[in-house]
Amino acid sequence: MKKAKIKFTPEHNWVELKRKVAAIGITDYLIGELGDLIDLCLPKVGEELIYGISYGEIESINILHDLIAPLSGEIVKVNSDLSTSLKVLQKDPYGESWFIKVRLEETEIIDSLMDEDEYDEYIKSIKKKTKEAGKKKKKVEVKKTAEKETENTAEDKKVAKKKTVTKSKKK
Repeated sequence: MKKAKIKFTPEHNWVELKRKVAAIGITDYLIGELGDLIDLCLPKVGEELIYGISYGEIESINILHDLIAPLSGEIVKVNSDLSTSLKVLQKDPYGESWFIKVRLEETEIIDSLMDEDEYDEYIKSIKKKTKEAGKKKKKVEVKKTAEKETENTAEDKKVAKKKTVTKSKKK
């Protein structure tokens, strides 16, 4: 599947619309963030998918991640093969690695989703924020360490002064 044909959500879902049926999966970015996958739990055919509500879970060695519905509709197909072959999903999260197919009442929501270029920019902004947060955290840690050293030095001086005073009194 060419990524140019699909749309993306801030929750790292991809959506491909064919007529009034949308295939939904997760992006390679999310898979990379999750790490080694160990389990996938998907809904059943006939269930209602509700926008913004969890429709399943994907589990990695480090985290259990809720799959958030990017749209609403009736689930008409579930890719149950993925549960037994998560390595396929990790190698190529697009194309045949869709999770569910949903019949939509209205397709307008698709227009509000990001195209590939917009999603790429979104990922860049996430990485930049993460990098900046890491730098801020390092600065805070360095500052705290410096403050602690200053406190320790001040405390050492107080102790040394006390010892000197005590020795002076003994003489």
